[in-house]
Amino acid sequence: MEFGCPVCNGLMSMDELCDNCDQVMEDLGRIEDFYAPYSPYEEQDDIPILLESPNNCIHLYTCPECDSDKHILIPLEIM
Repeated sequence: MEFGCPVCNGLMSMDELCDNCDQVMEDLGRIEDFYAPYSPYEEQDDIPILLESPNNCIHLYTCPECDSDKHILIPLEIM
């Protein structure tokens, strides 16, 4: 049995509203893609924020209007 992120795999999309200006935020993808140039290919145990949410995929959302960011936890599902 394999688990995966439904958003990363295109099975669903999420519209997240900005807390500051109520505009629809853009999904920039998995948070681990932003830590270092090779972080998407490294062991996930080396990234502290991922250890806090082991059964979730954390996505970075940004607001094109006011440039605020937030992390959204997406529960992994059976693929």
